[in-house]
Amino acid sequence: MKLDVFEFCSPKLQEALMPQRLKFKQVEDQKAAKRAKLIAEGAVLGPKAATELGKGTDAQVEHEPFDFPTDKGCSNSGYYRLLAVLTHQGRSSSSGHYVAWVRWKADIWLKLDDDNVSEVSEEEVLKLSGGGDWHMAYMLLYEPLPLEKLSPTNDEPCN
Repeated sequence: MKLDVFEFCSPKLQEALMPQRLKFKQVEDQKAAKRAKLIAEGAVLGPKAATELGKGTDAQVEHEPFDFPTDKGCSNSGYYRLLAVLTHQGRSSSSGHYVAWVRWKADIWLKLDDDNVSEVSEEEVLKLSGGGDWHMAYMLLYEPLPLEKLSPTNDEPCN
């Protein structure tokens, strides 16, 4: 559910995005090293382990600033994540029903269907491909992808 707009940016903007994109790579490399260490120690990791490594609760995880100091609200990496989807359910544009699907926390989404609000999984949101009487994505809303701050490793001194 990630969108990378880097290739659509001007060369000047691409150059400005690179430092933050390199930080994203460092975080991913750090998670991969943790995963490899756990596997080497005999741990059996489930399918979500790759995305869960290094995650705490929202209150525990610190994030880097996501915007440029001179351009508040923009993305300083070119990475975005899906925040909400507005869908239309019905066979024609002149009739049907609208439903909102909003990311609530991590992989939990809320389905807002008039006054009925229910929790749904990320997998259910990925099924919003439309067709017949099923929900057709009408509008997608994205937010800058937050970058976890690098945690110190055993080789680095803590300040």
